[in-house]
Amino acid sequence: MPVLQIIAPSGYPQDQDSVARAVAYFVERGWTVRGQGSALRHFQRFAGGDAERLAEINGLARFGGGQEKKPDLVMALRGGYGVSRFMDLIDFDALAQADLRFMGHSDFTAFCLAYYAKTGRSSYIGPMACFDFGLEVPSVFMEAHFWQLLARGHDVVIVDAAQPHQFEAEGVLWGGNLTMVNQLVGTPFLPDVKGGLLFLEDINEHPYRIERSLYQLRDAGILEQQSAIILGQFNGYKLYDNDHGYDFDEMVMHMRSRCDVPILTDLPFGHVRDKVTLPIGQVAQLNVLGDAGYRLTVHAI
Repeated sequence: MPVLQIIAPSGYPQDQDSVARAVAYFVERGWTVRGQGSALRHFQRFAGGDAERLAEINGLARFGGGQEKKPDLVMALRGGYGVSRFMDLIDFDALAQADLRFMGHSDFTAFCLAYYAKTGRSSYIGPMACFDFGLEVPSVFMEAHFWQLLARGHDVVIVDAAQPHQFEAEGVLWGGNLTMVNQLVGTPFLPDVKGGLLFLEDINEHPYRIERSLYQLRDAGILEQQSAIILGQFNGYKLYDNDHGYDFDEMVMHMRSRCDVPILTDLPFGHVRDKVTLPIGQVAQLNVLGDAGYRLTVHAI
């Protein structure tokens, strides 16, 4: 019987029913769920104090001793903010020795990237317990891609939105939430990936803030080292009266004119219901077909 370990490294669940629904979702599919008690912790905006949340993460290293069944998947309860407070105190080497598979997105991007940077270990940027599996009706799209990758070992993400490029590339897939990626620039927690496929998403960020963040990555020399930049969903923002036609599409056109690396759009990933599961640190294949869109082939950890 597979085991799901839930952790709450960031925000607390504002809807406890979503936790119960997420647990029920996996139990109904034959999984054992542990760690759901972390959902009851609450300090300010966090799922418990910093020491509690740090101890929960570092405590996962105990599975390396073989005295307790190792979880098949460690999934973040939700995102928000919080991991950044103790990144320097996480024992990444011990977690790598335990050989765990982590999954989450949003704020959990920082952990996944740091885990890869520090140990070379892969993890999943993908659905989370509350945000995705705790919905009253989980996304069929999300479910299909999640189980396809975990159960069959590979998945093909098909995007039919036209792109101004035609090429094929293969490289390490990495990225996640744009704000978190930017936060890690200049720190030992950002992977040094060359020739990679960098995917990015964000929420509640106006296009000019997204552009500013992309310039930060470009000017830091990160974008130009990649084979492709793949933009996911950037939802939740509101345009201003003084934008006068400056929107997300205009921002992308501008960045394409200032960046030598191909920039693709419409990856079904982000703070949205319909999302794919993406393995950080695994080699992926990208086939860009111009007006016919593109295909991204990913492989399980």
